[in-house]
Amino acid sequence: MLTQKARGFSLVELMVALAINAFLFIGLISIFVANMNHYNKVVDINRLNQQLEAALDLMGNEIRRAGYWANANADVGLDQNTNPFMTGVTDISTNVANNCILFSYDHNMDGAIPAIGSGYDDERYGFRLNGQIIQGRPPGAAFSCSASANSWENMTDPNSINVSNLTFTLTQSTIVTGPGTRGLTMRSVDITITGALTKDSSITKTLTQHIRIRNDKFIP
Repeated sequence: MLTQKARGFSLVELMVALAINAFLFIGLISIFVANMNHYNKVVDINRLNQQLEAALDLMGNEIRRAGYWANANADVGLDQNTNPFMTGVTDISTNVANNCILFSYDHNMDGAIPAIGSGYDDERYGFRLNGQIIQGRPPGAAFSCSASANSWENMTDPNSINVSNLTFTLTQSTIVTGPGTRGLTMRSVDITITGALTKDSSITKTLTQHIRIRNDKFIP
């Protein structure tokens, strides 16, 4: 008995098969590209969060120490406040726009505040928003929110993120503890920061932190 010869695919069948494979391949590529775009966006969001959180934590940890004086016990029972880190020019303060904060504290615990520029750390600190960059005051720079842009150091990279808002809200509450104006002033700072990715301004993040300043101010 003769067997029928095997028949190959026709040109039309080959074209249909190729079209189906191409369609499936394009679908797989589209899914892959979509997944990569989603992954890259997640990475970008995490990068933005990390940079803003790092800046916020650094500022918060420093501000929390404002007014610390290693010799504070020297004023106990004397009805006075001679803390050199709580004077009119060294005490914690913000500017009118509330996007800059200045403060000081006894970092080396020697009880004295040095002159500006007298050493690697003159124990005066500050943070501000300059354009879309968060800056910190380095030792020796002007202890002023209006200091020139290049005299303070950048804390954020404008090639990576743009900070559109930085707000320091200083709250002070005084409790009367004796006759006259004698009392204790408790201070806190609320920090709000908003930033966006430089390469994609649609990716934004706003963070806030409440800082209770550990060192209350005695009003004699």
